[in-house]
Amino acid sequence: MSERFVDTDKAAAHLAITRRALLDLVRQGHLPGHPLAQGRRRHVWRFKLSELETALSSSGANSIAPTDRRTLRSHKSPITENGQ
Repeated sequence: MSERFVDTDKAAAHLAITRRALLDLVRQGHLPGHPLAQGRRRHVWRFKLSELETALSSSGANSIAPTDRRTLRSHKSPITENGQ
């Protein structure tokens, strides 16, 4: 059985990042995504969780972290929290 596609919300939740952070990473080419159609204002994206996991494990999380802190509302780096 082939893997099903998930929507942006489920993919972002799986990666524990915001929806906006996920879309920014996909648009920058750091993570794989599949645009299905263009809606009224934007593309409709779908994702395969295995592709996201493979992209993260092969490139390392630090190399794809977005630089815009507004996209990381709920995430804090453990390095900055500990002052290291």
